[in-house]
Amino acid sequence: MSKLNIKKIAALSVAAAMTASLTACGENTTWGATADGVQIPAGVFIYYLESAHYEAKAKQSSQNAQTEADLSPEGAAQTAEAVTLPLFSSQIDGVDAKQWIYDEATKSMQEYAAVEAKFNEYGLALTDEDKDTAKVYLDQMWEYAGEYYTAMGISENSYRSIFMNSTKKQKLFEKIYNEGGERAVPDDEIKTYLDENYAMINYIEVELRDGEGNLLKSEGKAERMEMLNGYIERYRNGEDFDTLNAEYVTYYDNLKKAAEEAAAAAEAENAETAPAETAEVAESPAQAPLANDDDEILAEGEDAAETEAPSEEETAEAETEAPAETEAPAETEAPVETEAPAETTVPAADENVSLGAVKSNQTVIEKADMTAPCAEVAEKVFGSMNKGDIEIIETADGEHYYLVLKMDILETDEYYTSARDSLLYEMKSEDYDSLIAEWTAAQSFEKNNDAYKRYDPEKMFGE
Repeated sequence: MSKLNIKKIAALSVAAAMTASLTACGENTTWGATADGVQIPAGVFIYYLESAHYEAKAKQSSQNAQTEADLSPEGAAQTAEAVTLPLFSSQIDGVDAKQWIYDEATKSMQEYAAVEAKFNEYGLALTDEDKDTAKVYLDQMWEYAGEYYTAMGISENSYRSIFMNSTKKQKLFEKIYNEGGERAVPDDEIKTYLDENYAMINYIEVELRDGEGNLLKSEGKAERMEMLNGYIERYRNGEDFDTLNAEYVTYYDNLKKAAEEAAAAAEAENAETAPAETAEVAESPAQAPLANDDDEILAEGEDAAETEAPSEEETAEAETEAPAETEAPAETEAPVETEAPAETTVPAADENVSLGAVKSNQTVIEKADMTAPCAEVAEKVFGSMNKGDIEIIETADGEHYYLVLKMDILETDEYYTSARDSLLYEMKSEDYDSLIAEWTAAQSFEKNNDAYKRYDPEKMFGE
C-alpha cells in the first residue's frame, strides 16, 4: 500500500468522525454568511474554521512553551496542569479557544468576500495561465485529499473558490501598487528599500584550524591573517575575488590531504614495528589482542599515530596508500611534526597553484536576518562597511576569519529585476492588510446563526 493511500485512509477516519458531529443540523446551513447580500458557501466557512483550528493549536503550543520557560522551579508543580490544558479548555490571546476560532473564520470570510467584490469592481479577470495553473494544483490536491474535504462538507467548488480567491488577492495587490495603480510605488523607492535592507557580498570563509582540525594558536592565526592581507592587496590590484577563494579552498584542502597522508604514513611505519613489540609481551597468539590493548593504555602520553597497532588489513591498506609522493608535502608543511610549518605554506602571487573549480560565495543578505553567513559578518556589513570595502572579520568563537567584500547591489538591475515583486510586497503588505480591513469594515456582513451552530469547532475538531 502506498504512503499516499495510508495518508488518505487516516484523513478519512478523521473526516468520518467530523461527519458524525455534523449530523445535528439546522435546515438552512448551505451558506455561512452574507456580505453585501452575497452568500458565502458553507464549504468556505468550514475550510476557514479548519484553518483557524490549526492556527489555534499552533498558538497554544507556542503559549505553552513560553509559559513553561517562564516557570520557576517552585511554581512548576502548581502551574504545569494549566500549561497542558486541552485546546478547547484554553484561551488564545485571552479569548476562549472556540470563540477565537469562530472569530478568525469570520474574519477570513469577510476578507474573502471583500477580495471577490473588489476584483470585480476593478474589472480584473483571471488569465488562461492562472486557470491552467489552478487546475493542475487542484486536480492533484483533490486526488490526495478530496474525500477528506468532501466528508467535512467542503466541496470541490468551494475549495476551488478559496484557491482562486488567493490568486485574485495577489492580482488586486499588483493592480493597486504597481505602476499606474492608485497606490503605485515608484521603482526608485523600491530600489532605495532594497539598498537599505539588503546587501550583496562576496566572501572567503577561512578555517582557523590546521590540516588535522586543531584550532590554531596565535602564530598560526597570524599566518592566516597574512594570507588574507595578501588576498586584499591582490584583489585591489585587479585579481578576481572568486579565483582567490578557489586558491584558498585548494590551499586548505591540500593541508588536510597532507595531514591525512602523513598520518597514514606514520600508521604504516608503526605497523612494521608492531609485531616485534607485541612478541615480547605475548605468551601466545590468543593473548595478542590483550597485549595490543595494554599497549594503548601504557602509551597514553605518546602520539596516537605511534601507538596504534592496526590489523593486517589496515596495515596492507596503509602500505598501499603511502606512495613516494606523500613525502613532498612533508618537506614544506610537515603537519604531523609541528604546527608552524603547516601554516607557512601561503601561495605567492606568482606561484603556479593548481585550483579546483572556481566557486563563488557571492550572495545577498538581509538586514532583518543578521545571521548569514554569520552574525559577525552581518553586523559589520550593515554597520561600518561601505560599498566597495573589503575587510577581514573574525567570528566570536575564534574558529573562522571571513574576508568580506561588500558590493553594490544596485550596480546592475539584474538582482533588482528578479526581486522586485517580492520587495514590493514586503514593503506594502501591511498597508494592503489595512486596506482590506477598510473594505471589510464597509461591508454589510451577516452571519448565518444556524450554520455557526451546526459547524461547532469543538464538536468538529475537539480532541
